[in-house]
Amino acid sequence: MQPRPKIRRFPRVPAEHAVMVRLLGVQPFEEFARTRIIGPGGCMFVSEESLGFGSLMELSIAVQGRVLKTDSRVVYESRKSPTEHQIGVEFLRISPGDRAFLESIVGQRLGPRNSMPGLAFN
Repeated sequence: MQPRPKIRRFPRVPAEHAVMVRLLGVQPFEEFARTRIIGPGGCMFVSEESLGFGSLMELSIAVQGRVLKTDSRVVYESRKSPTEHQIGVEFLRISPGDRAFLESIVGQRLGPRNSMPGLAFN
């Protein structure tokens, strides 16, 4: 039996954008970081600190002259060195306009041949 291919709800593309990370909780924490991957449903960025699986945060991501704001949750964390942690987050709350903007950007980068069926790319 062959393993089933991994199917994502949202496509992702490599993309470097400045992001302000504001960790919520008992010990608030803020830092500037850079995304490495982005999509309409989440992103991966590099942090100097471990943020913790399941941690909640507010992100402000600078993309093409706009600032996209989202409430997010850490879904994975991979330590690459003592000062480099790859943090994968899902967007829990993002405005419809910001999501449509991300879908448009991802759709442009993927091109028509590689876009996922069923997703509306503007």
